[in-house]
Amino acid sequence: MMNNQAKWLQLVLFGVMALLSYGVYDRFFDKSSNIQYEPFTKGYSLEGVIMKTSNSEGEIISTIESPAIVHYADSEVSVITEPKYTLHQQNGDWIFRSNKGEINPEQTEIYFPDKVNLLLNSDKQAALTIETSDFVVDVIRKTGRGKGVINVVKAGMLMTGVGSVINFTDESVEILEEMYAEFEN
Repeated sequence: MMNNQAKWLQLVLFGVMALLSYGVYDRFFDKSSNIQYEPFTKGYSLEGVIMKTSNSEGEIISTIESPAIVHYADSEVSVITEPKYTLHQQNGDWIFRSNKGEINPEQTEIYFPDKVNLLLNSDKQAALTIETSDFVVDVIRKTGRGKGVINVVKAGMLMTGVGSVINFTDESVEILEEMYAEFEN
């Protein structure tokens, strides 16, 4: 009888060890495991966003429209999905469109890592469109700087180059390298 109990005890012990081994393998080594990344737990997200900022006189100076914004509490960066950023000015609105944007922790800059299209929508002059990438907008100074290729198109004019500095208040565009321009009479 004692021999029979020892066999059952060995069988139960073997079964427990097999289950523990499988659990360790499944948790740490199985590539199809459900635990592939840390879940998002710090921060918040907003959907269907229209965010307006105003100056000290209460005038709306900019608007961000986006299907979704995610704010990460650890880095204090907010990632904007498909942003439409409008910089409102007396001489016309600057409209920025991109697939992605990032607002810095101080909320003074918006970074567009991918392609961004800029349009000056003004009643006073012909439309000005700009396409670039790797572009940072300083929302306080109303300036922008970029490292990517830039294309500037206005009626009768085309300019291209690499790197740029743009002043949105006086509508000046400085191309830093490899500038090429065409003008029509």
